[in-house]
Amino acid sequence: MPGLSDFGENAVLDRIYNFTGTFPAANPYISLHSADPADTGANELTGGGYARQQTDFTAAASGTLSNVGAITWSVPAGDVVGWGAWDAVSAGNCFQTGFFSTVVGLALVRTADATADDVQSQTHGLAANDRVEFEVVEGLTVPAGLTAGTLYFVIATGLTTDAFRVSTTQGGAAVNITGNGSAIWRKVVVTNFSSAGTFQVAAGDLDVYATE
Repeated sequence: MPGLSDFGENAVLDRIYNFTGTFPAANPYISLHSADPADTGANELTGGGYARQQTDFTAAASGTLSNVGAITWSVPAGDVVGWGAWDAVSAGNCFQTGFFSTVVGLALVRTADATADDVQSQTHGLAANDRVEFEVVEGLTVPAGLTAGTLYFVIATGLTTDAFRVSTTQGGAAVNITGNGSAIWRKVVVTNFSSAGTFQVAAGDLDVYATE
């Protein structure tokens, strides 16, 4: 799930309230991830000449900033779905993670929806085979049967303007939703490489938000 890592949250709180904490020098190292980076920088790519890339960022304004120049990585065969920010080119401390995503929305599941395995989300704009993941909303519960951070496929069955169903496989059976709940859903851009290649984020395209 995108946001400040566990380490990053503590570092920020210590910096604000205690004026202590460990922070990276300017220009953190940006990593790539094949699945949910979670709160620790998990699922980082390996092999294929891959290495984290040190990157300049603009000054923060209105709670956000972005990369100054293009970032280019060599990557192995497989998926690229997320990124992380670190204080070292290898090992080190992960401060923040995120998915490469295009849109987010609010997911709601009530009793009747759970029976049909429907996720309600007004004018969601999703299409069959889109990839989505669900995120916890503070104080609320992700609908039972869905797992935060897991990448699901939207399926054609049950897809309407205001509702969708998800599967763990493309075109597969709907995930069995067994309880009510609410969550944020996020459409994730999955870039697949059939063999080793090059992945690039253009200048200004890695948007980082303080609230993530």
